[in-house]
Amino acid sequence: MGTRMNSRQHKALYQAMKSAARARKIKLSAQHDLYKKESPYFYHAFWWPEEFASGRIGMSLDITVKYHRFDELQYGILRPDKEPHFTDKLRANSGMLCNASFPRMIRHFDFDGTDAAMPGLCEDLLDFLQDYCAEFLTMVEETYGDLDGYYIANRETMPRLAGLAFLDRGDAAGAAECFSQPNMDGENSTWWVRVETEEQRQRALASGTYLYECPEYTAVHRHRRDQFWDYATALKNGLEWTPDRAMFGLLPEERRAAAPGR
Repeated sequence: MGTRMNSRQHKALYQAMKSAARARKIKLSAQHDLYKKESPYFYHAFWWPEEFASGRIGMSLDITVKYHRFDELQYGILRPDKEPHFTDKLRANSGMLCNASFPRMIRHFDFDGTDAAMPGLCEDLLDFLQDYCAEFLTMVEETYGDLDGYYIANRETMPRLAGLAFLDRGDAAGAAECFSQPNMDGENSTWWVRVETEEQRQRALASGTYLYECPEYTAVHRHRRDQFWDYATALKNGLEWTPDRAMFGLLPEERRAAAPGR
């Protein structure tokens, strides 16, 4: 049976990681995010210590390697009325980011549980992350040409990222095909949006969206997956992607030419 770090050990490890990351010009957040922007890529890893026993410790890792421009590209679909300034922190950990993380993994490293071993543990973890990301990009370049090609080749399992890759290449038809897929993610990610005009109400009703009505306001929950589906239809039908279409949906006459798979 392994041992979990106590709060004092967590703080000591965080301080050790702070020093190790700073020496490599990597940023560290209080939420255990390691991240670095190095054009054209953005690297991010959420790390968390698991149990340690017999001189080894498990590290839970969520790793991301993406084009940093994908954050702006995706947000332009979700919120075309906004033009935010993406800081590195927003790209790493916010509701605005383009999620491109690999499946969570646990990797084990040498560690005897003492404070003296923490700097070495941090260096080993950073070495692993650096090697992992470098090996991934080498594989991508040799097999797919670039990161866009990797996403497009895996469009059946990553339709959102593949759609963004097609947009990145200027291929609207390819993007629409990907965003139309029934396995698009975003079903559980929603915006809470107030209905201010009759047109917005009609769009919401036509999209089958439930209206939350009270004396003070009317509002809807807009699912991000539905936004991508509607964006696909807008691309196919040559429609301008406006804030009302993004936040409330399409009218029946706007859907007629082609409807995404629902």
